[in-house]
Amino acid sequence: MGSFFIIYLFLQNELAYDQFHEKKDRIYRVVTVSDSEHGVEKQTAISYAFSPKFVESIPDIEAFSRVYRRSIPFSFVEGEKSKLEIETAVVDRGFMDFFSLNMISGTASTVFKSPNAILISESTAMMHYGTTDVLGRMVGYYTTDNYIIEGVYRDLPKNSSIKADAIILNERIFAFKKEGNWGFTETNMQAYLLLNESTVAADVEKKLTELYVQNAKRAEGKTLSLQPITDVHYSLDVKDPVTEKTDKQYVSIFAFVAIFILACSIFNYISLAVSQSIERAKEIGVRKVAGASSRELRKQFIIESVLHVLISFVLSMILVELLIPQLEVLVERDLAISVLAQPMLLLQGIMFTLFIALVCSFYPTYLSTKLKVVQVFKNGKGIFSSQRLIGAIGIFQIMVFVVLICVSVTANRQMRFMRNENLGFDKDHQLVLENMPWRTREVHKNELLKLPGVLSVSSGSQLPNDVGSSVSIEGQDYDFSFFEIDDDYFQTLGVRLLEGRDFLPEDVDSANLVMINATAAHKLGYDENTAVGKTLSPSSSWRIIGVVSDFHFASKKELIKPVIFKQVIEGSPSNQFLVKLDGANWAVSTKRVLDYYNDIPNLREPSYFFFEDRIESQYKQENVMITMLNTFTVIAALVAFIGLFGIAGYSVKRRLKEMGIRKVLGAGFLSIQKTLNVSSAWKLLIAVAIAVPVVVYWMDSWLSSFAYRIEMPVFLIFGAIAVASIVIFITVSIHSIKAYLINPVEILKDE
Repeated sequence: MGSFFIIYLFLQNELAYDQFHEKKDRIYRVVTVSDSEHGVEKQTAISYAFSPKFVESIPDIEAFSRVYRRSIPFSFVEGEKSKLEIETAVVDRGFMDFFSLNMISGTASTVFKSPNAILISESTAMMHYGTTDVLGRMVGYYTTDNYIIEGVYRDLPKNSSIKADAIILNERIFAFKKEGNWGFTETNMQAYLLLNESTVAADVEKKLTELYVQNAKRAEGKTLSLQPITDVHYSLDVKDPVTEKTDKQYVSIFAFVAIFILACSIFNYISLAVSQSIERAKEIGVRKVAGASSRELRKQFIIESVLHVLISFVLSMILVELLIPQLEVLVERDLAISVLAQPMLLLQGIMFTLFIALVCSFYPTYLSTKLKVVQVFKNGKGIFSSQRLIGAIGIFQIMVFVVLICVSVTANRQMRFMRNENLGFDKDHQLVLENMPWRTREVHKNELLKLPGVLSVSSGSQLPNDVGSSVSIEGQDYDFSFFEIDDDYFQTLGVRLLEGRDFLPEDVDSANLVMINATAAHKLGYDENTAVGKTLSPSSSWRIIGVVSDFHFASKKELIKPVIFKQVIEGSPSNQFLVKLDGANWAVSTKRVLDYYNDIPNLREPSYFFFEDRIESQYKQENVMITMLNTFTVIAALVAFIGLFGIAGYSVKRRLKEMGIRKVLGAGFLSIQKTLNVSSAWKLLIAVAIAVPVVVYWMDSWLSSFAYRIEMPVFLIFGAIAVASIVIFITVSIHSIKAYLINPVEILKDE
């Protein structure tokens, strides 16, 4: 029961994402859907031209805001030069009209009076000022710019897809961006709409798409769809900057596991109660002879069941409170759930427990009232017609056992496949240095190359697995990812050059030279051998000088995208360095690089990490879910095993007289064992017939969400069946040995 409640609380937290917004039923996120011969791609990236002015012609839209998530350096102490990176939401003025912020200081209707306004969270205010009474205080931004605090809001709930410790207007951040520029898109920027009441989202989608096609360049093959904000947390098929997501199939899997655990526990209790009823038959018979009514017997069984289940509930609540902190460490997320801190949840748990107690007591109570007193006093036992129910329970337990083994092994094999498949580049011993001074980029690059153990150094706008910008190409119905890199980028990463040449230092002055990956070449209508020397489109001045092999710059749940690489020009603010270290003595080499890095004057917020760790973080959600799945699968399998053990014991007890007669007639242990195993084999066959279609459908559906996946292994099903057979054989054998050692005289003395 403790495992059931832990899963229940976890799923309750997952399903509550973005449910706190008062107007959640009318809030939608804009998703661009690109449908071409190469497949369907969904993304939230929008251009700067997608602005409040752009949508003002649609009367069904009550409010609009772009939300751009980024870390921004702020100084909260006047005159302090050092700044702290704060997770910030850069928004339009319409943001406050539909997102629910619980304001502590200031009011939602009066904030953002000027472009210099900033809202900060309660935890940010307490961290830097020790109080939330901070209205009017100045917050430093870069050199001479300052923001004025106009409001303090309570920290956003943990189950919010929008994370922000500060909120500012985009009027200053994007002041240099042209609102009419539809060519480039910003992947970290999303557009949210608040629709009027009774407005149909599909009608707004149609109007938005028409408006988009009329204004945006190269919008052919694209449509705009509206996604409810309550679905954002589960939108794994949408490319966006939201970091905390959950595959809804995991929610279904955990829900089924929880139901399996609970059902197996209930069935185990019923099996145990029925089995004990055989031993308590004389007690029940005596009470009946003494005048006890069926109502009194039912009352006794119900009270016993309620007491047992309530004790189990109390113990499970203690277990839940002890294990929730461990679960938070496992999922690397503050779940903010506690049974004892939520009286209504505790009351629901008690009511549910009483219901389970009634369910558990129903069948044993029914059997006790049908007991034949004459038969009880003849042989000390009653006649219970419970074989069918116990047989059905046994089939269910075996089915659960087989399904969970297959699900767990398949999920683990898929994750191992994703980790071990070739990425297309060298991820090992790559140290990433962030916030490097870009104006002196070449100086630091040369100095780092002088350090022993440094094999190569490159700088660029983003790493292969980063969400970068995208660009539209005339005549193409597909957006191309866009990377700015230097001439050592591919050498540092170990990416193969298929055709043409790499960037050269002197190419910096040539703004029209680009490189592409193999997928981009195919989408442009070329192949790797013919793309070099061509332009991206008939009207484009960008000329292809080289084609590199495809590599995974996103999770393997996504197909490799077409990429255009352009060389970083002098003065471009590319402040990320990738340092390839010698693997023979990488620890010492790392220390040398970091010593140099930390000694750089006026370095803004040193930040570094190993690229391999960043890649592993792409699969953090899957790793967490599969670890939890493995844990609860073991628990469910153990519960099922206990149930099978009990059912085997009950079956042997019912057939003791038959085994006694067989033993008297000369049957050996193997003969008796064979007789008992035949009935178990039939249960196994029926359970397998049910389990196999469930496993195939369930796992194939889950695997289909991965662009690169394993095939459903047939041998796995046979392996699970073999394991189940061994478990059943062992449980039956244990009880068979016990029964065989009983003297037949003791069994047949009443005959």
